[in-house]
Amino acid sequence: MDNAILTVQLATQDIEFIEQYAKHRGATVSELIKDYIQSLQVSQESSLHPDIQKITGIVPLDIDAKAAYYQRLLKKHQ
Repeated sequence: MDNAILTVQLATQDIEFIEQYAKHRGATVSELIKDYIQSLQVSQESSLHPDIQKITGIVPLDIDAKAAYYQRLLKKHQ
């Protein structure tokens, strides 16, 4: 993997915080940023398709979907 340099402007207190945070965890600031970016990529890859998100929650939680399905089949084939 090719590496590149990125310059980021942050408040001094934010820089001090992230440096201490990294030091406390035995990591570098670059490693923390890399790990965070990877977690964002995984999160984005595993998110639901927008059409699926639109229909999420339509079916009530207390319904027995399997029983309703079989009842529908019985009614259909009578």
